[in-house]
Amino acid sequence: MQPNAYFRPDDRELLRAALRQLSGRFRSAVLFAGLASSDQMQLTDFLGTATSSLHHVVVVPGAGLGGRVLTQRQPFLVENYIASKGITHEYDLAVRRELLTSVAAVPVVVQGTSRAVLYIASRDRSPLGESVVREATEASTEMAEELRVRDEVDRRVSILDTARAEPARTVDRSWLEHVREAHAELRSLAGTVSDPELARQLDLIGGHLAPPPAHAVHPTVRLARRELDVLAQVALGCSYQETADRLGLKAVTVKSYLQNAMTKLSAHNRLEAVSSARRLGLIP
Repeated sequence: MQPNAYFRPDDRELLRAALRQLSGRFRSAVLFAGLASSDQMQLTDFLGTATSSLHHVVVVPGAGLGGRVLTQRQPFLVENYIASKGITHEYDLAVRRELLTSVAAVPVVVQGTSRAVLYIASRDRSPLGESVVREATEASTEMAEELRVRDEVDRRVSILDTARAEPARTVDRSWLEHVREAHAELRSLAGTVSDPELARQLDLIGGHLAPPPAHAVHPTVRLARRELDVLAQVALGCSYQETADRLGLKAVTVKSYLQNAMTKLSAHNRLEAVSSARRLGLIP
């Protein structure tokens, strides 16, 4: 197997995309956000701010509006930030300098952990409505799903890196099954991510995981990406429906892709197709 060509895209790009999405919906709003670590969150991205007062704010769990949202993992809206009794007031100075009044904060929650917070604020006296929270929640949900996929890719790539670091185990069948499962999962994830660069990298990794062709075999067969995706799942013993569920396809579409692959591989059944694809170095 060749080294992975994978690198995780910058998660801040997801923050910026979410803020741009919300800015298009609420043009007069002040928007800002930050990614959370285990013990704090640095505000890093801003739209519509008039000063730099928020640019150096570090939010800790439980403190202020953002800290409450980080801890409780639920959206929260305050109609008058400075006068609100529902939050603590460690960050009032920065809020005053920016002349913010009504502020909503929505967490980006991935598998029970707050990973970021999106803020929408106004400077006028009219409070933000529930529609703001609803729109921000939709944006945070989309971001959370993308982060979940990226985390899963990291986990699978980590498995492969660990396996690659132990070449002596290449004859271990359980090790090989881990590689095959990781390969199949990465191929299925490639079809779900919205980031085209990440999808391209996952396709490259899938190709790198395949072993070199068997001795004296010259691979002249070229399978389409979806044909390889289907074969990778079938190689794990997945049924048409299971493969369809993993790849986000219909069972009849999976069957069509598999039949195309079988024809190209001169195989009479699924077992022969998988065997031939492995012999040609198309799948691990």
